Amino acid sequence: MADVLDAAAAAAAATAASVSPATAAAAVPSEELPELQIQAVSGISASGSEHPIGAEGELGGSDVNAAGSLSASSSAVVVPPPDPSLPPPKRVLVIGDENLLFTSGMQEAYPDIEFTVTTILSRSNLEAYGFDPIPQILRGRVRHMVDPCRIGKNFQQAGFDEIMLFLPGLGFAVPRELASADRPLFAYRTHLLAFHILRHSKLVLKGDGHVHLVWPDDQRFISSPCGAAGIEMQQLMHFCGCKPVEAMYVMEKVRADYFFPFILGEVPAELPEWLSGSRIHSFTIDREPIAIPLAVALLLHPDVGFVTIKDASPDGPEPPQPGQAVPLRAALIHEATVRREKLKEAYSAKENAENPPDILSIVPETNEEDAILAVPSEIFSTSFDDLPHLSMVLKYQICEEQAQMSIASLDVLDPRLPTRIARPPPNKTPNPITAAVMSQQGKKRQRSQQDEWGAMKFCCTLTKICTPTAEKMRLHMQGDLYKRLAASSPDWDESTEKKDLLAELEEEEAQVKRSRTQGQSQKVGGNNDDGGGKGRKGGGKGKGGKGKGGKGRRDRD
Repeated sequence: MADVLDAAAAAAAATAASVSPATAAAAVPSEELPELQIQAVSGISASGSEHPIGAEGELGGSDVNAAGSLSASSSAVVVPPPDPSLPPPKRVLVIGDENLLFTSGMQEAYPDIEFTVTTILSRSNLEAYGFDPIPQILRGRVRHMVDPCRIGKNFQQAGFDEIMLFLPGLGFAVPRELASADRPLFAYRTHLLAFHILRHSKLVLKGDGHVHLVWPDDQRFISSPCGAAGIEMQQLMHFCGCKPVEAMYVMEKVRADYFFPFILGEVPAELPEWLSGSRIHSFTIDREPIAIPLAVALLLHPDVGFVTIKDASPDGPEPPQPGQAVPLRAALIHEATVRREKLKEAYSAKENAENPPDILSIVPETNEEDAILAVPSEIFSTSFDDLPHLSMVLKYQICEEQAQMSIASLDVLDPRLPTRIARPPPNKTPNPITAAVMSQQGKKRQRSQQDEWGAMKFCCTLTKICTPTAEKMRLHMQGDLYKRLAASSPDWDESTEKKDLLAELEEEEAQVKRSRTQGQSQKVGGNNDDGGGKGRKGGGKGKGGKGKGGKGRRDRD
């Protein structure tokens, strides 16, 4: 086999010396292409020698074009086709290698394994940076503009044996709302991204498999721009149920030319020192849901999959089918139902306004081990002017030229906002009896039926804030948050949502006014009937007289 490869390499080198790769490929019949494939590998000549990097070991040239030249310069290298008589090779999906260099190096170092890579960048984005958008050594196993948090929508389910996370979260640009990567909010956004990648990767794994993490050395990572943020990627892997095993891949087998990743949205002129000790850690992973605390689950979208509540309340809902997990929405509804009375008590009107509601006892406090996905307390010292919503720092992109569909975005609740009442999805098939009753109520406008959890009757769709009374909603609509969002939404004043909300408020206010009027009428009527005092003997202070001897009007009549 070695003699065959040497002969093929010599032939390829001779061809490449006189004929361009495109001409050489056109000269080979299509039926012979699988037998001899000429692969372009960054930085390798036909004889297998590396291109010079520079006198000081730095990349020739400057900025991104210098790094991109590693991928743009291509020479002929023969990669033998797979033997059909052997079992299919192990398939590994690499996530986070945005410029495709590292995966190309892994394919060269481990030719018996099939590596597939995803990137959020498009072909034109990669070409603008000077990178090869389709490295031939990967034989087309590249997917562009893929949201890393929705891997299951881009690949066939159960199609890979292993998953490899390449510096998750470190390649994206720092959101301008953060301005710096050394804040706890940056660590939260990095942890949440890796959590969603692991959660969604369970869809494409063939049962229980392995997940690999390419990550810097902990000691050197402290000196990185995000070293002070508090990122604990190993702890997150443990939190997600991944158990460490002996490393299955060696970083030293990947040539240094292939390890030049995006860092915080940029390609550095030279590899940072804190990345020089990076390793490939290996873990086992299963297809079981990830158990998260209730305090964390309340902030996630209720329809995310492969997630369950840790230490859930007893007598929970049954799974839809045997062997399946209970959906997070159903689990949240059960937890809210269990706490219904506490919620009503916490949000109902208090006789003594000085005693605040005991809200902290409703949701158990998260311990330190499970707080890896908890929103840092920094959020409560951040003004709405600097960060209008927490989701704004949960957008992951590398450059402004990216297509909108390739920008990863996570949806969470902002804990600075008062509350959110989780409601079940509306019934798609209306009840015929309910429809008949509603039709008999004439032209009266009907308010959408809502659950009574927390007695929250009014919801502003502009700010996503709920209030228990119309009076408090009016106060909210006079606040700065509402005015700022209304000013930035020109269609809000004429929207149906605002008209419905105002109609609900007016209806509630009219009902409260009627109730007060009826109460006053009954009180006045009672005073007229008993105007004489407390007894027939005139012992009260009625209009008919005062003191013990005074008689009321009724006695005189």
